[in-house]
Amino acid sequence: MRARQLVTILFAGFVSYASAATFHVVIVTASGAEPPTRGQSFAGIQTRVERPVQRGVELALFESTTSFEAYGVSPELKIIDLDNKRSVETQLTQIPEDALVILDLPKPEFTEVAALLNAADRLMINVRHPDIDLRDQTCLPSLYHTIPSERMYFDALGQFLIYRGWRKVLIVHGPTTRDKERTTILENSLKKFGAEISDIRQFTLSHHPDDRDKNKPEFLTGGASYDVVAVIDSERDFGRHIQYSTRRARPVVGDVGLSPVGWHRTLERYGAPQLNERYQQFDKDNPLPSSEAMSDAEFAAWSAIKLITNSLSVADIGPQTLSPRQILNHPDTQVDLYKGTRGSIREWNHQLRQPILLATGDAVIAVAPMPKFLHPKHFVDTLGLDKPESPCQLD
Repeated sequence: MRARQLVTILFAGFVSYASAATFHVVIVTASGAEPPTRGQSFAGIQTRVERPVQRGVELALFESTTSFEAYGVSPELKIIDLDNKRSVETQLTQIPEDALVILDLPKPEFTEVAALLNAADRLMINVRHPDIDLRDQTCLPSLYHTIPSERMYFDALGQFLIYRGWRKVLIVHGPTTRDKERTTILENSLKKFGAEISDIRQFTLSHHPDDRDKNKPEFLTGGASYDVVAVIDSERDFGRHIQYSTRRARPVVGDVGLSPVGWHRTLERYGAPQLNERYQQFDKDNPLPSSEAMSDAEFAAWSAIKLITNSLSVADIGPQTLSPRQILNHPDTQVDLYKGTRGSIREWNHQLRQPILLATGDAVIAVAPMPKFLHPKHFVDTLGLDKPESPCQLD
C-alpha cells in the first residue's frame, strides 16, 4: 500500500486572526484496503466507481468561508491514509482531541477504527455505510451518521410504491449475505406501509449452463402476480439485466430502475443545480463533466461539514476552541440540504434526518417522505427506525 501518512491542507487565507479558533477536520481513509475487484460485475465489467469523499469536504469548507470569517474560525483539513504495515492505533494518535473525524473506510477498517476512536472519545462521522446495525445494536456514542440508513432508503421506496398504488411487489435478490440482509430490511419497509409481497426469488451468480437458464429474467419473474419488481443486487451485477425483461410488463425498482438515493445530479429544485455546478467546477485543475455529481458518500461528507458551519451561532467559540460535538448535540443545529427540508440530528441514534430522492439514471421522480405519510413529531421521521423502534437510545 502506498502510505500517504499525513497530508495537511490549510485554508489559512480564510481567517487572519492570530487567536482564531481552529476547526479541525480529519478524513481517515485506507486507499490500499479496497479489493481490486470492487465495483466490477461477476463478468468483470466495471459497474460503478467509488470516489474518495475529499472533494465534497473541501467544497463544504470553501462554501463556508463567510461563516468562518464572521465567527473567527480557521479550518484545517488533514488526511490520514492508513498504512497496513503500521499499527492503526498509533496512526490515529495524530488526530486532535477536538477534531471532526470523517471515516471514509471499507467496512472492516471502519469497524476497527470506529471502536478505537470511540474508546478515545473522538467525534466521528459515518459517510459511507448505511448498515442498520451501526444505528441500532452496535451504535456508538461518538459516532454520527450523515449517510442515510438502509431502512431510510427502503422506507422511501415503500412510501412511493404505496403512493402510486403499486401494492403487490415481487422481490428478486442476490445470493450474498448482504443481499439477503437488505432483502429482509426491504420486506420490513414494505410491510410497514401496507404493501403485499407476491413472492421472493433469488438469482445465482454462476457460469454453469443450468444456472444461466434459471437466471433468465423471464423465468425469475414468471408465474406470479405483481405490480412492480423490486431488485436487491448490492453489486449492481445481475439486476441490470432485469429492466425491460420481466415476464409481465411492470416497472423495476430497488438497486436498478427507480432507486432511493441521498443525492442525484438531476434534482432541479431547492438550489440543487447550483450545488451540483459548484461541485463540478470547484477544483479548477480537475473539473468534472456535467454528467458527474456527488455520490451519496460525497454528499454525506459535504453535509457533515455544513452541519457544523451552518450552526456556528449555537457554539461557544473561544479564542482557541471550537467544539463540533457541542454543535451536533445542540437542539437548534440544522443544515440546508438542498432537498426542500432542512436536516437535523436524531438524538437517539445520531442519524441525520433528511429527505430521500427516488430517481432513475436521468431524473428525480419524487422526494420522500411522500404526501399523507404523517408523523406525530417530525414528518421526515417516517423514514428509518423511529425512536420507539430502536434499541439505540443515546439521548
